[in-house]
Amino acid sequence: MLERLVLRLYRLWPLLRGARLGPRARVHPSTRVTRWQALTLGENALLYWRGDALIGSRGRLTLGADSHLAPYFYLLVGDRQLSFGHNVAVGPRSLFFCHSNGIPADVPVTPFTECHVDGDIRVGDNVFIGAGCIVLPGCEIGDNVVLAAGSVAKGRLESGWLYAGSPARKVRQLC
Repeated sequence: MLERLVLRLYRLWPLLRGARLGPRARVHPSTRVTRWQALTLGENALLYWRGDALIGSRGRLTLGADSHLAPYFYLLVGDRQLSFGHNVAVGPRSLFFCHSNGIPADVPVTPFTECHVDGDIRVGDNVFIGAGCIVLPGCEIGDNVVLAAGSVAKGRLESGWLYAGSPARKVRQLC
């Protein structure tokens, strides 16, 4: 009985704040979301405890069906789009940055605090992202990809490959 009540509260809390949740989707109450109206979770999607989703006034966060983000995730969405496909598993302490300090190639030398890189992040379907990974602005991860623990992803990661390292490089093709 108590377990049912807790599961209902997990579901009710985000709905009252404006999130769109598919059937059986849940957000742990310790997860911090700055703009609930920008959050969409598919069926059976789950945001585990102690995660942070920092979404700006024009940003959007979408998590597809049967996907989850493990504890202590950090999502800096800002005013960009961060989308995860279906059947995505993200390991604990993984970081996703749609907005970050950086030096764009076309900008003359200026103070680092004034330089920013922005870009939407898209994660395809059937993707596994290991613990402690960092995904940088503008990254696109294809379908059926494994990103090994501790890797740093930038640019485009082609479908059907295992990637590892910093920066992440192709290790082997998946079956």
